[in-house]
Amino acid sequence: MKKLCYALLFLLIAFKCYAQETEKLPKVPWEDIVELNSSVSQSFGDITTWDSAVKVQLKGNYTIIDSLNILKTLTKLDAITETITIRFSKQENPNLIITFFDKTVKNPKNHRAPYTWTSSYDENGRVDKVSVFYEEKKNPNFYNALELKIAQLLYHVTFPYRSLNKRTSIFNPLQNPNNTLEPLNNQDIAILKEIYKPGFKNKLEIANKQFEYVFEDIRNIKIKQRDRNLWSVKNPVALIFLPVLFLSLFFIFLISKIKKSIDVKIKRDWLRFGVIALVSLFFLSIVIILCVSFYDFLTIPDDYDKVGYVRHDTVLSTTVFLFVVLFPLLYLFRFIEIKIQKTLKSIFTKTALIFLSTGFLPFICTVLLFVVVMSNRRVANIQGGYLTLSKIFLFLMAIASIRALISFFIFKERNLIIENETKLSNLRELKTKAELKSLQSQINPHFLYNALNSIASLAHTNAGKTEKMALSLSDLFKYTINRKGKKTSTVNDELEMVRSYLEIEQTRFGDRLEFVINAKDDVLNEEIPMYILQPLVENAVKHGISKIEDKGIIELNILKTEKGIEIEVIDNGLNFPEGLVSGHGLQTVYDLLRLSYGDKAELKWQNTPQKRIGISIDKTA
Repeated sequence: MKKLCYALLFLLIAFKCYAQETEKLPKVPWEDIVELNSSVSQSFGDITTWDSAVKVQLKGNYTIIDSLNILKTLTKLDAITETITIRFSKQENPNLIITFFDKTVKNPKNHRAPYTWTSSYDENGRVDKVSVFYEEKKNPNFYNALELKIAQLLYHVTFPYRSLNKRTSIFNPLQNPNNTLEPLNNQDIAILKEIYKPGFKNKLEIANKQFEYVFEDIRNIKIKQRDRNLWSVKNPVALIFLPVLFLSLFFIFLISKIKKSIDVKIKRDWLRFGVIALVSLFFLSIVIILCVSFYDFLTIPDDYDKVGYVRHDTVLSTTVFLFVVLFPLLYLFRFIEIKIQKTLKSIFTKTALIFLSTGFLPFICTVLLFVVVMSNRRVANIQGGYLTLSKIFLFLMAIASIRALISFFIFKERNLIIENETKLSNLRELKTKAELKSLQSQINPHFLYNALNSIASLAHTNAGKTEKMALSLSDLFKYTINRKGKKTSTVNDELEMVRSYLEIEQTRFGDRLEFVINAKDDVLNEEIPMYILQPLVENAVKHGISKIEDKGIIELNILKTEKGIEIEVIDNGLNFPEGLVSGHGLQTVYDLLRLSYGDKAELKWQNTPQKRIGISIDKTA
């Protein structure tokens, strides 16, 4: 029995829901209400009615007849509206004020009705003001017109398009002057009754679904009123898409070219970013203005001949938003991202902060702007703004997610590149050290081989010279041992080694060899690679002086210049052969220069007008 009761209860609820969903509303007046609501939703997002009692107060030069006629109108309308009351009020805060002016105040020029109307909002809510002019009261239909205006204030909207050739109604646009002359008719009374019944909004949702064809009829009438190609009016986005795409690609190409030019001319990062941002925002403003203007030109149905090709209000709003609001924000985002990249090392933390700066920070700025703009707006406007905010939030979150994902892979790739470059740099440093050590170790055996040959050649002929050469050779080895592991030495120390070497060779050659060393005091303490002078002098002895029978002269000059050091060795021996200089010693000098200075040092030689070999070392870099 209990299960049966539950089943019946379930069926009853389902039937009730089905009955609510399938409730059929009468065509009159709901078809007209749907049409009226369509015109409101395009501008404000929802229907707007009085949500409190309408308290009427008369002011100015009115008569008892005026009061009685208006009271009659208020009584009639109060009987129509179920959810609010309409009455006279002597309180200080009325929300409908009717002011009667005397003969001295005239109706504004070209005004169709015998009154003017304004609406505003203060701390107490909506306040409507109707101004009545003395000379218009002579019209026999004056009180009918005033009744229509008060009734119209209960729901101040107009039929959008269909009713221009339709019945007379207080909801007709002002293009039909009869809406100020005819008395309030039954169709309009039926509309006001439904609007001010409980549950109106729920019924309106049902009516929007039931009378969907009304929206299609309005759309078709809009199209027919346009003297344009029907396809372009029905599909403005499709018509605009390709031109905008090509224009955007062209602007991107221009921006890339401008960026390349700016990167060369402007070295400051912030200034370069600002110029690129301004150029990009300028091109973006052109795209936005053209899109909005062209779209409006295609779709605005009323007075399209008066619609300009470029909307000036769009130009102003786009310029203010992009250059006054967005440009400073771009600088702020740039500053935040630079700080993120410099201060943080964790890729996931960087990515998370990029997501927050791209998504939540712009959204917070948008919310603040929304609060400022909507602070004095109606509730219906605010509700529509909330829907817009939700769409903006989803859009920003999508952009932030895509950007965070791209940034994650960029950070990952950048870290891998830095890690690989560090490893390669360490390997290059180790290789350079090994090559330097290898070259230095190659010099000593080469020189030792030549010196021992000289000692051996003198051992049987001149014991004194042999002893002198052996002692000089011992001094050379002391020099080498004391500097083991060093890569550089002073010019003075290298010259001492060269003197010891030349003294050994002079002992061997006797009067056939003479040498001169020229070096000023300002160059003696300069650092140069070890063993870079001795091979040059050794080459002059081995391949130059030893090949001639006449007296050989070797001159070593070291000079300090503005850029660095100049070294040259001059001898009167045989000329250098064509092409590269032969000899193991000179190749070693070349390698030492390359490893120590790169392209900042140069080895050069010549045979005329005087045979010489020299080294130029640039120490300014």
